[in-house]
Amino acid sequence: MIPSWWQYRTEVKKTRGLFKDLTKNERRVISVLYSIFKNIEVTSVILRFIDPENYGIISPPVRCALRLPAKDNYVDEYLDYLSILRMYAAEYSFITVADADIALWTLVERCLRDKGPECENFKRYQERMISIEEEYIRKSQLFKKMQDEILELVEGMAAEEVAKKQLELEKLRREIRDLTRERDAFPANLIKLDKSNRKPSEKIIHDWREPEVDAGQKHFMQKLAEDVYVNQIIWSENIAAKRPTRISAISESGELTILYVNKDNYAAKLKVRPVSCPDRTHARFFANIIAKSMNIPVIDEKPP
Repeated sequence: MIPSWWQYRTEVKKTRGLFKDLTKNERRVISVLYSIFKNIEVTSVILRFIDPENYGIISPPVRCALRLPAKDNYVDEYLDYLSILRMYAAEYSFITVADADIALWTLVERCLRDKGPECENFKRYQERMISIEEEYIRKSQLFKKMQDEILELVEGMAAEEVAKKQLELEKLRREIRDLTRERDAFPANLIKLDKSNRKPSEKIIHDWREPEVDAGQKHFMQKLAEDVYVNQIIWSENIAAKRPTRISAISESGELTILYVNKDNYAAKLKVRPVSCPDRTHARFFANIIAKSMNIPVIDEKPP
């Protein structure tokens, strides 16, 4: 999409003084360059070499890594792209935004598209993603709990107490928004688990010499069995345990211990297994999947 010579002579007038105070006027600069070259990738290449400290190239591998959502126009899309690159540059102490761009390109081309990455940095990157996901789930569940508490208590609470609770809720809302932004910046399919080929009815194992499960336990296990990543559910025993229903332990093999606790503090201890699990990072990933699908917290404690 390089302009013709005569078109260039006309369009080049628009670029006089264009790059003065570039970062302050970047929307205008990007718009002008895009109007000349009709291509956001070419525009990004120009900006990356003019100011690598603040700009990077928007390429298909990095766009894929960042799961960049489509926008109404390419200028807005590139601005969003830059905001994420700058966040990465700050988070991981890159000297320039262009360095963050190169690192993400390498991640896709040499790790995500290659077979079985062994890089320790890549493994730490996976762990970082899981930690953010765990925090996101925890705070999202806490947010819902606080909302419910405010609705239940608002009539009996003083106005000052209500206002204090609302401030706490708003602070938590901002934290969840920041976590969402950071979580969504991670590449898709960074961690994978195999899906089970078993039918839901084939996944549940119960020793029928033990007492019959109650209706609540049965419904919980049936819903859990519908998750495609669950390969086996073993009803272990009934015990006394305090609420809430939770994932109480995560093993290296990926096996989760779930306590389904009813209102009388009567609990069923369940062992839930994935198809396979190569390491603890994948085990935590499996736990996060189950926590979201069943809306239960992960409280990784000693097995009961």
